[in-house]
Amino acid sequence: MSKEVVLARPHPFIRKPMTELLAKLGYTPVTELTSGKPAGVIVSSSVTSEAGSFQDVLKTVRKTWADAPLIVATLLKPDMARKSLGKELAEVFPGKKIGFPSEGKPGDILIVHPDDLKLPATEKLIQGFLK
Repeated sequence: MSKEVVLARPHPFIRKPMTELLAKLGYTPVTELTSGKPAGVIVSSSVTSEAGSFQDVLKTVRKTWADAPLIVATLLKPDMARKSLGKELAEVFPGKKIGFPSEGKPGDILIVHPDDLKLPATEKLIQGFLK
């Protein structure tokens, strides 16, 4: 049985390429957890989502799976992601550092752009990041 990764705020970006990458790495993407603890949680930063606002979902993730590695999927490039998402992430997860695959270091929270999924190094980084 593979380890589950929760897609806490699904978006087409997560469902297709991220799901394929997770499966390749031996993880099962789920929207509802069937085992006790996830190997990680992925949240989309998209503007709209049926799962609720980005910040509300982050708060739920912190409350429900505080120890699980967090990946944020975004269409923003690193500079814009730092400005736009960094503030919200810092409010919900104070003291946590964000990292980007393109920079080679995950930090405490990994922010992934679609272009990152095309880099072979991203696979290793994500595999080492997830539990």
